[in-house]
Amino acid sequence: MLLNDFYKILNINKVTDNELIAEIKINTGHKIFDGHFPNNPVVPGVVSVQIINEILSKHLDKKLMTSKARSIKFPAIINPNITPKLLIKINYFPTEKDNYKINAQIYFEETVFLKFNGTFIF
Repeated sequence: MLLNDFYKILNINKVTDNELIAEIKINTGHKIFDGHFPNNPVVPGVVSVQIINEILSKHLDKKLMTSKARSIKFPAIINPNITPKLLIKINYFPTEKDNYKINAQIYFEETVFLKFNGTFIF
């Protein structure tokens, strides 16, 4: 789990029954940046997807796992020294067997860092 070590949730706002927006702050001194990359830190893509998973898990009060990633796009890199605060928009739709279809974005102001389309399972 990355929550409270790699990042902290500043707030989660429910927009509709199936949409939320969370604001987080990245721990710019986290040891992951020693290897990814010293003096030019970049949030790894798999970490970005895990953040989405953990935020939705917290919101739904369910432990979710990433089951499928149908589409992942990284239009820009997340350098936490430049952008330590991020917004995460998650649209989630329950399906059969406690699955959730997910459409999510990580962004800040005009910059989109990640677009994710996949399935999380309970």
